[in-house]
Amino acid sequence: MTMSISITLDDDLGEDLVAAVAGGNRSALVAQAIREHLDRRAVDAAAAWHASLTGEEAAAFAEFNLAR
Repeated sequence: MTMSISITLDDDLGEDLVAAVAGGNRSALVAQAIREHLDRRAVDAAAAWHASLTGEEAAAFAEFNLAR
């Protein structure tokens, strides 16, 4: 599925984007940045979930990690 979005950049951010792509594909760079952001959010959410485990769940998770 392809999605189209419209983003208005301030002058500074626009200049940074132009410099970052150095004549390349701006859309691809923005798409990659979004993917990386979503990946970081997923990792952060997983870490928070792991930190919230207690009791038997925490013990099972620790055992699982030792088996790796």
